[in-house]
Amino acid sequence: MSENLNLKSISEILDKDFFIPSYQRGYRWDSRQVEDLLEDILEFANNNEDKGFYCLQPIVVKKEITNKDDKYIYRVIDGQQRLTTMFIILKYLSKARDIIFSDGGQIYSVLYETRQNSHNDSYEFLKNINEVKEKCKKNIDFYYMSNAFITIKTWFESNKVHKGDFLNVLLKKDIKSVDGIQIDFEKNVKVIWYEIDSNEVEIDVFTRLNIGKIPLTNAELIKALFLLKMKDENEKILLASQWDEIEYKLQNDIFFAFINSSNYKKATRIEFIFDLLANDLDIEIDNLKKDSDKYSFYKFNYFIKDKNSASELWDRVKMYFRVFEELYINNTYYHLVGFITNNGMNIKKIVDSFNNNNKDDFLNDLKKYTKDITKLEKDKTIEKLNYTDKNDSNNIAKILFLFNVISTMNANYHRYPFNLHKKENWSLEHIHAQNSEIIKDDKDRKILLKDEELYVNNDLKIKINEMLNDAKIADEEFDNLQNEIFKKYGDNIGLHTIDNLALLSRDDNSALNNSIFPSKRDKIKALDAKGSFIPIGTKNVFLKYYSDGVKEAMKWNKEDRQAYLEAINKTLKAYIGEEKND
Repeated sequence: MSENLNLKSISEILDKDFFIPSYQRGYRWDSRQVEDLLEDILEFANNNEDKGFYCLQPIVVKKEITNKDDKYIYRVIDGQQRLTTMFIILKYLSKARDIIFSDGGQIYSVLYETRQNSHNDSYEFLKNINEVKEKCKKNIDFYYMSNAFITIKTWFESNKVHKGDFLNVLLKKDIKSVDGIQIDFEKNVKVIWYEIDSNEVEIDVFTRLNIGKIPLTNAELIKALFLLKMKDENEKILLASQWDEIEYKLQNDIFFAFINSSNYKKATRIEFIFDLLANDLDIEIDNLKKDSDKYSFYKFNYFIKDKNSASELWDRVKMYFRVFEELYINNTYYHLVGFITNNGMNIKKIVDSFNNNNKDDFLNDLKKYTKDITKLEKDKTIEKLNYTDKNDSNNIAKILFLFNVISTMNANYHRYPFNLHKKENWSLEHIHAQNSEIIKDDKDRKILLKDEELYVNNDLKIKINEMLNDAKIADEEFDNLQNEIFKKYGDNIGLHTIDNLALLSRDDNSALNNSIFPSKRDKIKALDAKGSFIPIGTKNVFLKYYSDGVKEAMKWNKEDRQAYLEAINKTLKAYIGEEKND
């Protein structure tokens, strides 16, 4: 290794051509990283006591002969961010360099192979980066490159840095002719140059250098595994294109939310498929834990030995994605799968069923899964579930979630937004409010009374006004008035059964408080108008959609509750059991 490891001044690499392989991600340095490099070099230049050299982090390369004039090109395995940043600095200083130095202003070339045809684009973009006036949004690489150039320009101008002095330190050459001993100028900038042997496997070196480092994600390492085993350029281009297509679709929150309920924090969502596949692979690796951020990479690295194994594994990635798409496109599959995964079932079980069954059997499996999720204890029926029992309350929430999902599915003109569902904490809202005896603070009581005043008749309005004028509200008087109001706007029977409950986000639920039915209805409409996600079943309840021949719009009565319960049973007949009849 020592024979391949040495120090090179920046001036020694100006005549070289560098190639960034496609398995590496593009240029990603942000403004802070660029400024840190500039400030480190400036600090070194201004330190009169420092007579040595400023050393950049290693540049690891593999020399490769090209077909043109036996010229060498250097494949960059590590250090492309520093090389590109230094190139952009030199481009910004090119005019000053033409004045100070007489070497024609040559700068090494940087060629990216990140995407189809983009290597030529990146080469031309960097070549003409002096013309950049603002951040370029054509692609992510150009965005960071243009941002780096603007950062460099702003830094030099705002700090009033002397370009000549900066260049002198950056580009001074080594003297090698004093009694055969190499002597450096007092100050210059160098890189640690490590050139790997031609027989070393590039991906192995790349992996050793990058595992455990923040810049490279698990997905980027896996992409390198695939691309390095595929020798044909068209195969690489096709894989990169398919990779981008899969990632683009998975970044759609609506698409991703119906297959995954967890709070997925990885930036690259294709890793969701990699994790599923890694669990499929019957490979044991000592001390490898499933929660390792490189779990799937280690599994894939063990599995991929050649082009055939790489192609096999990539086909399995595409299989998962193809199934996801088919499930997403089908309205029934989408809603049932979304409900099932958002109740904790791993999508792998669903994919296996899809691949191993015909359509009828697969649909029956999905229905079986919904029944398993909403399964009640022995001798329990939907009507007997009670909100005050914790287990029953959980079951009611699942049943009403399913009711809203299936109701949306049956409407067939829009889809249940599982992405919005995931963002909320859901709770059960009483349609006809619970008794207000729990409200003890006078301030809260008066807020409730003022809300009720908007809906009650004259006799109750008078009583409310009298109570609002009291300096202190008596407990018994308040409770009696509330009982009178509650009886007028709802049947005070079975307050905690499913026919008096609806699903609502916890924040929106708190906004309704203990309001009477007509007040809750208006607040639901207001929340819906401002963009809150109100499930279709909840909206329908407060609009009395399930009730026939509505005569009392202001009251939630026994007939309304019966109609609501019948709608739940009818809608969910195929998904939680047989229809219940009184």
